[in-house]
Amino acid sequence: MSSSSRRPAPRARHLLAPLLVVGLLVAALVLLHRTFREHSWAELGGDLLALGPGAVLAALAATAVSYLAMTGYDALALRYVAHPLPYRRYGPASFVATAFGNNLGASAVVGAALRARAYSSWQVPGPAITRIVGFNALTLALGAAVLAGGGMVHDPAAAGAALRLPAAATAVLGSLLLASVVAHLLWAGPGRPLVLRGRRLERPSRRLALAQVVLSTFEWLTMAAALHVLLPAGSRPPFLTFAVAFSIATLAGLLSGVPGGLGVFESALVVLLGASTPPAALAVALVAYRLCYFVLPLLLAAGLLAAHEVSRAAGALRAARAAAPAAPAPAAPAAPATPAAPAAPVAAAAARTPAVLALGVAAAGVFMVVVGDLPGSRELDLSAVTISLAGLAALLTARGLHRRLRAAWAATLALLAGVTVLAAAHGDLVLSAVTAVLTALLVPARPAFHRGALLARPRNPLRPATALVLVGAAVWWHEFSGLGGAVDAPLLVASVSGDTPGADRLAMAAGAVGVLLGGRRTFARLRPGPQVVCEEQMARVADLVARAGRCTSHLAFTGDKRFHLSPTGDAFLMYQVQGRSWVVMGDPVGDPGDFRDLVRGFVEEVDRHGGRPVFYNVLPEHAHLYREHGLSLAKLGEEAVVPLADFHLTGRARLNLRNCRNKSRRLGLEVEFVAPRDVAPLLPALREVSDAWLTRRNGKEKRFSLGAFDEEYVRRFPLVVVRQDQRIIAFATLWVDGDGREVQVDLMRRLPDGPRTVMTFLFLECVLWAKDNGFTSFSLGMAPLSGLQTGAAAPLWDRLGHLLWTHGERFYNFRGLRTFKQGFAPSWRTCYVAAPGGLALPRAAVDVAALVGGGIRGVVRG
Repeated sequence: MSSSSRRPAPRARHLLAPLLVVGLLVAALVLLHRTFREHSWAELGGDLLALGPGAVLAALAATAVSYLAMTGYDALALRYVAHPLPYRRYGPASFVATAFGNNLGASAVVGAALRARAYSSWQVPGPAITRIVGFNALTLALGAAVLAGGGMVHDPAAAGAALRLPAAATAVLGSLLLASVVAHLLWAGPGRPLVLRGRRLERPSRRLALAQVVLSTFEWLTMAAALHVLLPAGSRPPFLTFAVAFSIATLAGLLSGVPGGLGVFESALVVLLGASTPPAALAVALVAYRLCYFVLPLLLAAGLLAAHEVSRAAGALRAARAAAPAAPAPAAPAAPATPAAPAAPVAAAAARTPAVLALGVAAAGVFMVVVGDLPGSRELDLSAVTISLAGLAALLTARGLHRRLRAAWAATLALLAGVTVLAAAHGDLVLSAVTAVLTALLVPARPAFHRGALLARPRNPLRPATALVLVGAAVWWHEFSGLGGAVDAPLLVASVSGDTPGADRLAMAAGAVGVLLGGRRTFARLRPGPQVVCEEQMARVADLVARAGRCTSHLAFTGDKRFHLSPTGDAFLMYQVQGRSWVVMGDPVGDPGDFRDLVRGFVEEVDRHGGRPVFYNVLPEHAHLYREHGLSLAKLGEEAVVPLADFHLTGRARLNLRNCRNKSRRLGLEVEFVAPRDVAPLLPALREVSDAWLTRRNGKEKRFSLGAFDEEYVRRFPLVVVRQDQRIIAFATLWVDGDGREVQVDLMRRLPDGPRTVMTFLFLECVLWAKDNGFTSFSLGMAPLSGLQTGAAAPLWDRLGHLLWTHGERFYNFRGLRTFKQGFAPSWRTCYVAAPGGLALPRAAVDVAALVGGGIRGVVRG
């Protein structure tokens, strides 16, 4: 398989990583809400106080010792793989992985994913990470096997009732669990490694294996102690008996696959403890245990995980910025081996900072919109309308965060801080904790949001004022007027419910419209100012084109281009903005020593405006400049370039050209080459030909990548005209490059009723004229979508382009154009478009089509 076919994998991993992180945060949020939705926070606080501060503090201490012991799993695993790390690194990683695994179920999978995420950022090799994950899972299982296996063998009837297994099967299962522990201890030590499917499994030392069993058993005992101390002192069973029952119940919860073993663990424990502990006392202890051992560590782990992601991406951003100016210029490739190259990993990591935060804020917004109510005391409660409007606003600000807008950062910070205070005041500790964590993460991430002004003055202040009035009216109606109905459903549900009064629905709709209107104006894309080109700038551009430009650099004079000059003024890019795409026509023009700073400055300017940079019709010589800035190269087509030194009309290969020339002469066609100073008197006749051409094709002038018929533009260039009986029936303008070596035809027009051979005749005479005047090559222009790859390993862009090439003749003469140019036996020069990869490439292609042809309809007609 070629390297090009494997390249999407890193981009997919970069996308899946933040999705994994945010998905876990969202799952934690949903689980917490589901766990405690049946409990009043006021009642829960009373229950905890009834347990006594000593019991709660003891449970928290046991929890801390348990999680600390589980970090020892990683310490043993790192010793096993001989890859030492400081505790300040693997300790927090172990805690986060364990906290999420305990709460979300499938702890081995979740813990493995989070450990891999953390260890990979510290350059731990992939095979070593796999062995660490497996070693940890085995260590966790050993302690469970000791306690649960011992309990099953000691009392198979009670254990079988909890596991819903026959007593005999339970006894056998317990024996197997204990035997597996003994087998592990016997297998450890010196000896040949175990080979499974070609992979070597090294034996741990006997001492390390014994440490696994002891540490895991101790950790399970501390976990059981966190619940044991919360039971009433008079009804606590002996600790060892309780620890065995606890291990079996936990095993039942793990086997069930339910997140945190919720429900299954409790049921099994009730069966195992029997009448020794009153159900009411056990229920209170279990709620307190869930809070101490699961909820608090999960909230802390969520904060640590998000902070790690932001710190990791921010560090990558700093590294990318520090490395960018010193990057050496690689040698220019003759032709790129593949049409696309992924962005540098550090740049990709830096780009994930806004994405992760945006997904987190969006998840909180969805939660507020869907849940739509704040549980707690009704004395100072907010209705579903207010919290739902806040959720809707969070969804809008999340979009602005994803686009890295400074205004979105400020608005999100204010919104989350307000929700945090309100939610805490109404007793919703889950929502308050989540929004507080997101707020804390946004503050240090401020440098990542660099686009647009922080507080841009709106062009029309009536719109934000209207939005504020609508939202304020909706909140006042439901919260303070005393007229609003009791809306306990989410906003979207209540707005369409037939039971909701019409006035309430109108108020909710007004609030939603106000949020949407305000969000749209606040996060509108920063557009570039009006196109202004001063005479001094235009004179500088003209000088650079005359000295160093390609033939296509003369498109700088079409009047529809903006210019971006290098700091020294010795190089420039010509571009135009279409939608979000800032489309550059061709490669940089001017001093090659300025090209790197020129492209970097342009890309930064585009990024500041939230656009996408697109370099259209570029050559392979400067491919490294575009790849350095994270752009992918896709083949656009091939340009036909006729080498003039060997061009002649003799021989069988040129028979068609000779016949066309002879036929045209018999029809009375004559060719005249006109210098720029002599073009003005011909302009009326040329306009007549141009207007007839456009009328016949029922189209309009192409722009941007081709010259249009503008008298000032046409007078700048040499002109070739074809006459028949002294009447001009066809013409074309000619570009000459800055080196004086290549000529290219630009604007071409002919009368619809002229001879069919006229354009071939015109091209042939131009080629012969260029050869006679000492030029080295003649460009016939590009054949779009020509020469694309068609194999199984071809990029998707090439396959789609080839499909259009094969079946798109009714829309554009792809094959005919290639065949016509091939008749001159040219060399084919590959042309590319450089743009962001992924879905941005087809969107950029649509913008380019609209820019060049005035929309897709213009492209098809052309």
